[in-house]
Amino acid sequence: MLFDSDKIYIGERIKESRKNKHLTQFMLAEKVGLHEKQISRIESGQNYPTLQSFFKIIDTLDMDLNDFSKESNTIKSPLKNSLIEIINSANDTELKIYSDILKPLRKNLKNINV
Repeated sequence: MLFDSDKIYIGERIKESRKNKHLTQFMLAEKVGLHEKQISRIESGQNYPTLQSFFKIIDTLDMDLNDFSKESNTIKSPLKNSLIEIINSANDTELKIYSDILKPLRKNLKNINV
């Protein structure tokens, strides 16, 4: 059985790979024969791709099914996993503080294209 968290996880993996390939949502959509909005919905976890679209997307992005394994993601990004552990162990007060610090930091980093 698939859950909303699975949709989000699948979308995040696709988005991460697309960005690593320096593709926009529009460019990926053109390559796989979907509308840009559909790519956006998939990446944001609002929709699942059809099986046919899923395989077109992963072929276009040179991904394989192992890229969607949560175990392989753990191996690929220890820093991200470390941050996730911190967040998962935080209480609501700590989460609010982290959020208040990270949101403006992230915005500033985007503004300087990091």
